[in-house]
Amino acid sequence: MQISDVSVEGFRCLAEIKQVPVLRQTVLTGQNEGGKTALLDALAFLLKGTVLSERDLTYLGEGEAEDSDAQARVAQAVVEGSFALRPHEQEDLGLPEHVRIRRRYRPEAGSFLEVRRRVCEEAALQDLAALKLPALKMIANSYGVLPVGSATARDSWEKPLRQLADTMPQVDEWVAADSSIETALPSLVYFRGDAVQAPETVIHTLLGSRLREYTRADDAAKRVEELEEYLASSLTADIDRIREHIADRCELPSVELDPQVQVKPALTGVELTIVDAGGRRIPLSSAGTGRSRRISLALWASSNELTQNDDGTMSDVVFVYDEPDTHLDYTRQRRIMSLIQEQSAQPNARVIVATHSLNLIDGVDISSVVHLRTHQGQVCVEVLDEGGADADVRRHLSTIATTLGFRNSVLLHERFFVAVEGVSETSAFPILFRKYTGVPIQSAGVCLMAGGSNEGALRFAKFLADHRRDVAFVVDKDSRTNQKQVFRDDKLKEYGFTPHKHCFYLGAPNELEDLFQNADWADTANALWPRTDGLGPWESDDLAGLRSGKKFSSALLDMFKTGSLEGPQSKEDLMVGIAAHLPKERIPEDLTKLFDDLVMRARNAGPHLW
Repeated sequence: MQISDVSVEGFRCLAEIKQVPVLRQTVLTGQNEGGKTALLDALAFLLKGTVLSERDLTYLGEGEAEDSDAQARVAQAVVEGSFALRPHEQEDLGLPEHVRIRRRYRPEAGSFLEVRRRVCEEAALQDLAALKLPALKMIANSYGVLPVGSATARDSWEKPLRQLADTMPQVDEWVAADSSIETALPSLVYFRGDAVQAPETVIHTLLGSRLREYTRADDAAKRVEELEEYLASSLTADIDRIREHIADRCELPSVELDPQVQVKPALTGVELTIVDAGGRRIPLSSAGTGRSRRISLALWASSNELTQNDDGTMSDVVFVYDEPDTHLDYTRQRRIMSLIQEQSAQPNARVIVATHSLNLIDGVDISSVVHLRTHQGQVCVEVLDEGGADADVRRHLSTIATTLGFRNSVLLHERFFVAVEGVSETSAFPILFRKYTGVPIQSAGVCLMAGGSNEGALRFAKFLADHRRDVAFVVDKDSRTNQKQVFRDDKLKEYGFTPHKHCFYLGAPNELEDLFQNADWADTANALWPRTDGLGPWESDDLAGLRSGKKFSSALLDMFKTGSLEGPQSKEDLMVGIAAHLPKERIPEDLTKLFDDLVMRARNAGPHLW
């Protein structure tokens, strides 16, 4: 049984979040106190049944509580997951391929594991497995059902009642999940970032997960059941005294008392001692944090073996890492990334990582990133999609992001994206911007995106705008109506952009290269691409005639390429050359005004969290 998504309601800061994907590899990002750890703990509650208290319930906002108590909380916490079952699990559990399971907590009643399934419309016949023999007899009598065997055997009453329930109308309802469903839930191995300084915690987690696996085995389950029966029978004399006491004091003819005994093997503690080369026994707490970190990393790596059972079968498992990069240098962060990749490659495993590390965030596909943000006091979940589109669309958008050279951390945190027509602009603008402003263009909050003839860039720009990112376009004037250009006016409008609002136009009269004076081009060419055709140095007059042609940039490139053995081979070489050579005071005014406008737009652009 493998989990595919999780929803949380009323748990700490997570008032209500729906269907957070649990993929082979999921990275949770977001601000501090944004709900990442709460989401991981909610998953642990669902899969492991960790103990909650009233303090884990969400505070009600002002005006939501029924009384004036400002600290009032919601009535219950609910964590629900969607699960996929293998054929043998469907047969063993009597469930369909896809099923929803939830665990609820109410302070006055404790925790309950429930499953959404097709059941009899009659409420009395919906949860027969949870009923004891006296209750089964009572229900059977109300429906006129007789036992099929010994009247003292529980199954003799449950079986005919189930047969009756199958003949009645069916509905989808939440009903109590029996122990077989809880046993089939995936194991959860939880590593907290601070565990790098407490390897005992890691060992406790690993051994606790294995202990649960061993408890699931038929032989162990039988022994546990026998122990429960033995302990229950040991209470017989005590039960009789209590029943007699109640009957006597309350003047009742009889009292039935059926104790519920449950044995859950648990690991109570772990002690780790190191033996050095001299045979000295050293408690790990005295060994230093450096050694503790190395041991913890080794333990994390060994967790891969948890999914392999002795009989060769694979157990479903969810590995959870809460800020694993804490206290780790870059090299060890890379080791953690490799470990996560190995674990997520296993078909029966899921890996969830909550982190601030840009290394870890950039190490996965953007479609695997789940961003948590706080909006008006509530935690919201945002993932890469296009209006809730399917996985194929998300994958396509992810491919575009990769093609355009965007790192995940850029997509998550940058505020202002500027789409330009090609690599000439993306190469030259950063050089010219830094010369003019004295700071790198990215530090000003401007993220350049090369469009070229790739319509995917427009689609991605629309995606960014739809996710509250500010987007602008820098377009050559002659591209506004050129059918070969992707950033022409009609195409921009098709994708929801308004040219006069979202576009900056360059050209004197047509394109970026026009902005630079003939003398600037000549000085650059003499410094970088000296003439080898025997006609002396480049002069401004050599370039004057080129401006009357249809495409100044093409004619310029051809002249320098053929006139010099060291000439530029592409328009990108052309623009990078003049950008690098030109002094600050000779940067064209149209470009300095553009840079000023971009800086102003970036300052007012956000931040807009997804």
